[in-house]
Amino acid sequence: YSNSVSGAGITFRSAENVVSAFLRLLTSLNRFMMMVGKRDRHGVAAGIVRWASLGVLCLLAVLPARAQLPDSLSSRARISVLTVNPGQAVHSLWGHSALRVMDPDGGFDAVFNWGTFDPTRPWFIPRFAYGDMQYTLSVESMQRFVQGARYEERGVIEQDLRLDQDRKQAVWELLMDNMKPENRTYAYNFVRDNCSTRILDLLLAADAIQLSSPDSADTYRGMVNAYLYQKAWLNLGINLVFGAPMDRRVISEDQAFLPLALKALFDEAISPEGEPLIRETRTLLDLPWEPAVPAFTRVVWLFWAIGILIVVYTFRARGGPSSVDRLLLGVMGSLGLFLLIMWLGTKHHATAWNMDLLWALPTHVLVAVGWKRLPWLGTYLRVSAVIMGLAIIMHPAVQSLPTAVLPLVAACAVRFWISGSPRSEHPTPLINDTQQ
Repeated sequence: YSNSVSGAGITFRSAENVVSAFLRLLTSLNRFMMMVGKRDRHGVAAGIVRWASLGVLCLLAVLPARAQLPDSLSSRARISVLTVNPGQAVHSLWGHSALRVMDPDGGFDAVFNWGTFDPTRPWFIPRFAYGDMQYTLSVESMQRFVQGARYEERGVIEQDLRLDQDRKQAVWELLMDNMKPENRTYAYNFVRDNCSTRILDLLLAADAIQLSSPDSADTYRGMVNAYLYQKAWLNLGINLVFGAPMDRRVISEDQAFLPLALKALFDEAISPEGEPLIRETRTLLDLPWEPAVPAFTRVVWLFWAIGILIVVYTFRARGGPSSVDRLLLGVMGSLGLFLLIMWLGTKHHATAWNMDLLWALPTHVLVAVGWKRLPWLGTYLRVSAVIMGLAIIMHPAVQSLPTAVLPLVAACAVRFWISGSPRSEHPTPLINDTQQ
């Protein structure tokens, strides 16, 4: 949600009031100086304003340094979960979760946010691709948090947690432990460890929640795809790079990796005393979000069209392996090499055991380079066609194959089988020599 690391200091309302009072005083002094400016030969009024300005600047500099979080919460403190609707930026497509702590007696209203990262970090993009994503727990005022959501036109929903004083204090102490410099930064994982899972882990560690939701009938891939139907190319790319682990059924607790799913979990959860965990749900920013309906997109139609053209060309221009096969081998092999690197060369859990490698074999690149110098080219094409056919048959049970890719893989399997058959490599003459 937040794309920059904010400081640990939070805005205290009492401090804000003091600063506001000083600013009002400064404004009044400015007006006074304008009134008496011509008669102020010795610059007394101007001097007063300069010293007042310096005082305000010093106050602004000192207050954040002295603003510290208390060791304990008062009996009037309230802890709630904030859910922000999905946004348009890629990093915000799945929404955001944060924890709000408001203590009127302590004079603060703070939002704890595990979703902050620093894009100016050296080698940020290569680290992101490798899976070394360092996220940070930051704290900001509630006002600033809502302003950020309003700027991005994303709704905010608050769930007030039913916690007794002991559990509120336990949650607070865990937050303070998380705020220590050695604990604030963590290795982000899209499924296992993110801004939503951290909130659930914290409440479970404080013995403040009991989950009662059944296991999901959906897979990780299916839950992620529900947010991607309007992003056709991104949807295709993510589903190609996701491996078999993303096709597992999601158990109740693991649904928390998506903010809206976490909100639904809390709606069904109960407190240790058996009461509903959520005391009250409030809409703080009414900007509703509706998931897109699955539909055939232009990307799907494009790949279907390419697949049909490949099949038509294959049956109309029968013959041995041609430059078309070489092009297809080069493209699929390059994709397979990328998928293999994402599996074996990165820390991403979601990209492991990618069964798309069955039809996008990295060895295709070597064959495309060697091409007709290989005496076993026809055999390789036929074996590849069989493997691709098996991948199509097995994909519902092992790993989901993107809808857009399915017709293209089937067409390439037909093409490779026909191009690699002996009849295609050495076509039989139409007229026998003895008949000439």
